[in-house]
Amino acid sequence: WSLQRQSVRSTLKKTVQTQARDPRIVAAFSMPQSRAEDEEIETYLEQNFVASTTKTDSGQRPPTLPSGTFRPKQSLGQNYLSDQNYVVKITESVEDDSKNGNTVVELGPGLGALTRVLLASYPEMIAVEIDKRAVDLLNERYPSLKVLHSDVLEIDYTKLAQLQGGRLNVIGNLPYYITSQILFALCDHHAAIRRACVTMQWEVAQRLVAQPRTKPYGILSVVFQLYARPQILFKIPNTAFYPQPKVSSALVAIEFLHPRPPLPVDPKKLRLVINTSFRQRRKMLRQSLKGILKSVAKTLPDDWATKRPEELRPPEFLKLTALIYGYRDIENLDPALESGYPVWRDPSSSSSSSTVDNL
Repeated sequence: WSLQRQSVRSTLKKTVQTQARDPRIVAAFSMPQSRAEDEEIETYLEQNFVASTTKTDSGQRPPTLPSGTFRPKQSLGQNYLSDQNYVVKITESVEDDSKNGNTVVELGPGLGALTRVLLASYPEMIAVEIDKRAVDLLNERYPSLKVLHSDVLEIDYTKLAQLQGGRLNVIGNLPYYITSQILFALCDHHAAIRRACVTMQWEVAQRLVAQPRTKPYGILSVVFQLYARPQILFKIPNTAFYPQPKVSSALVAIEFLHPRPPLPVDPKKLRLVINTSFRQRRKMLRQSLKGILKSVAKTLPDDWATKRPEELRPPEFLKLTALIYGYRDIENLDPALESGYPVWRDPSSSSSSSTVDNL
């Protein structure tokens, strides 16, 4: 218990040092160090500080943790936004001109830190949340909010865009452990999404915008620079979240290209070439793609065989795929098959189209 008590005291000390010196927090920090009183301190932090000690312009505080019932689940990668300054900065980055914000979709709203602010501007927005506790909480606090109780990875964003009458504007504080999967799921529905404004680990954000011949450059860099224009808007310190992660985050805007011509090669073949190449990023392509080349009984021209994947610009992977598999007939392509089906993320074991139908 002594170590736990020290942890609580340490949290309070950081709070006093880094936040506005709320006299209630200072008073709590001065309490006698008994076990019962330390438990009161911990409860106090959850109820009054964790979701932010600052007020919004309207004078109201952002959502707080319900006492003893809503501890973040590690299994869901939950890290709640707890700094209202960043809540405001993130919500101000949303760009949507649909009627009442009916094309705004928030992924993983949790306790509603972003939701509360967004609803003021986008009263007909939609939220997608997997945690039943959060769904119940959001329904209670915001009765007019449309909440889909579903996994964000299972949403048919193409169908959702059709139901809402326009391309979607996505916003969300993404769980670290499935960030890439969520990004690839959005990419599979690229024609249905205008813009995604999402938080992610700083290192992942760097990969999205990385250039060839740099350490962060990889699969995410190539894919999202072919389908979109990713941009890091600003960095977010780990102190802006609860529980506090060990790494910094970033808010990234991903503007999907529209209209965009079909890829000149089969996207699934392109995925195979990109993924296989980067498994051995420092080896020459003749070595890293040896298995693929053997399966189609082909060899690469010398000027390509000696290149390394980390050297190629995103469009060059289209050319590389064409050298192996050839170009496809773009003129006879069905536009409906160019988006809205699994390519970059493996198909989910279940479908949630019925959930979307319930809107």
